[in-house]
Amino acid sequence: MVGAMLALFALPSSVAVATTTLPGPRLAIVAQSGATLITVGPGGEMPEDLAIRPLSRFERIASSHPSWSADGGLLALSISGDEGQAVGVARADGGGLRVFHRASLEGGDPVIAPDGHSVAFSRAKLVKVLPGRENYLFKSAIWLLDVKSGSVRRLTRWRLSTYLTPSSFSPDGSMLATSMFSRQGFRAVAIDLKSGDFSLLAREALEPTYSPDGSHFAFVRYLNWRLNGINEKVPAADELRVGRVGSVTGTRLLLRRRGFFAWPSWDTSGQRLAFTHSPADEIGDRTPDPGDRVMEINADGTCLRTVLSDPGLTLFGAAWQPGVGREAGPIVC
Repeated sequence: MVGAMLALFALPSSVAVATTTLPGPRLAIVAQSGATLITVGPGGEMPEDLAIRPLSRFERIASSHPSWSADGGLLALSISGDEGQAVGVARADGGGLRVFHRASLEGGDPVIAPDGHSVAFSRAKLVKVLPGRENYLFKSAIWLLDVKSGSVRRLTRWRLSTYLTPSSFSPDGSMLATSMFSRQGFRAVAIDLKSGDFSLLAREALEPTYSPDGSHFAFVRYLNWRLNGINEKVPAADELRVGRVGSVTGTRLLLRRRGFFAWPSWDTSGQRLAFTHSPADEIGDRTPDPGDRVMEINADGTCLRTVLSDPGLTLFGAAWQPGVGREAGPIVC
């Protein structure tokens, strides 16, 4: 039944505009390469189209993962158009979309602050093409958009040969959890928004996401990235882990599987996590495939289950809508 209902959302032209103001816990899911954004209940029930309609027929949703303000009233998204990709902000019912073309994106998805007043996003620049095939030098930095004025400013200095991707604000809005990739590998770091200083959250970590109370963070560990694409006998495999803020050791394993995990999201109660799992048939390919799964698991590693999977759909990031009365609580198994 769920598959039949979701098949409708694969064809935006056939979907009636919905208000998606259903009460209770809701999970926003990006489907079909960002073309559609739906919300579902905790078990995948009652799917509804958020019906975000870009201002121009040349614009479309390009996000892999939506980002909510703390009250669940605003969504930040990547919007693609003739001028490239830019930050978009819409109401929870899908209306009132604003596209900020000054906040252009070179990679990753925008992350909205808890108060909804600012949005963090990544920019990368090619510095120099070096001798040799596909050999180049680049730099990246984190920028902030002021939603009210539309102005942008650079938060961090440009970092050479380093790619920065923001993923989560701390609940008080003072810190920004970010993935950092460089020659040293993957690291999860926290950026102080006042000073711009970096602090380490975890090594060999991607997509750090603060828990609702800010005491913990979830992240993905890509196990075989150093051998990926070199030794085809080494299968792609990931872990989903939870760490305590302030301690870079002793993280706790929730789940390990072949394929890859992406976009962990805490429910408002802090007792369960949603994420996307893809089989990643090709070594090194971390692009979601048709028939992948949005799954959820309790924060103690119990009661793993699938929220949504449809052979005709490609599912990207899932994000729990926060706000009073939207706590999903623990999964019962």
